[in-house]
Amino acid sequence: MRILVTGAAGFVGVAACKALSESGHRVTAVTRSPTATPLAAERIAVLGDLTGATDWSDVLVGIDAVVHLAGRAHVLNDDAREAERLYRQANVEVLEGLARAAVAAGVKRLAFASSIKVNGEETFGVPFSADRPPAPEDAYGKSKLEAEQRLREIAGTAMEWVILRPPLMYGPGVRGNMARLYAIADRGWPVPFGSIRNARDLLYVGSFADLIVRAVSAPAAANRVFLARDGEPLSTPDLFRSIAGALGKRPILLPCPVSMLELIGRLTGRTAEVRRLTGNLEIDDGETRRLLAWEPRVSAGEAMKLTADGYRSRQ
Repeated sequence: MRILVTGAAGFVGVAACKALSESGHRVTAVTRSPTATPLAAERIAVLGDLTGATDWSDVLVGIDAVVHLAGRAHVLNDDAREAERLYRQANVEVLEGLARAAVAAGVKRLAFASSIKVNGEETFGVPFSADRPPAPEDAYGKSKLEAEQRLREIAGTAMEWVILRPPLMYGPGVRGNMARLYAIADRGWPVPFGSIRNARDLLYVGSFADLIVRAVSAPAAANRVFLARDGEPLSTPDLFRSIAGALGKRPILLPCPVSMLELIGRLTGRTAEVRRLTGNLEIDDGETRRLLAWEPRVSAGEAMKLTADGYRSRQ
């Protein structure tokens, strides 16, 4: 198949292009600007900053399927309304323009990388599943849900859609909170995670890339929502121990009551960050594994080591 991948130079995009190419597909990689990052693609299309008005007509000629990974994940802006506007522009309006252009070009399927945040921020005994009613809490999650809804509406019966909702991902080149945990563990700094007893599902980026391959080609994937995870969830202390072990370091976890961490979060304006460290987020991906015959090929331990190797290579 000839497949167009947006956000191809990003963390997930690089892995997706590689997995698709290795599966025999011909990839057109869409990037914002010329990139020095090696991409496993037959063609690279530089389209600048994507907007709802981006002209997709040339790059969609002859394309069988689209993998839409481009979007805005974090807005460093304290103004909630401004953050909401920026999320909507990047995550909803771009998707709307791309979906309309794909339908007009005769694209057969569009796979969209959404987020588990569409389901919600935390689980309480019952894992998130694809058929659970959406309950996004922040502007990012709400923008992803709106994008999902618009994709279904625009695709109608003219184009198949597939929606993927991954949790926090990690792997070589990861940034954000996961990269910070690797840096803290590498420096041997103590962390106040010793009293946390939670369970959170994660996903290795290479496993997600394998899922993308299934999403664009498997007949059973058409017009469905899929969740995915590594396997058994990890507590925050166990995650930190795994990271430190992958780096060859000894983790230092100090006991600190969760109530104290929550108070510190409220006083410092980091309530959401503390909630992610202390709360549960469990996923039921049984349907994904059954329908798509998908299983992570890399164990969580090996994936942590690969991520550590990537972290070391950047130091």
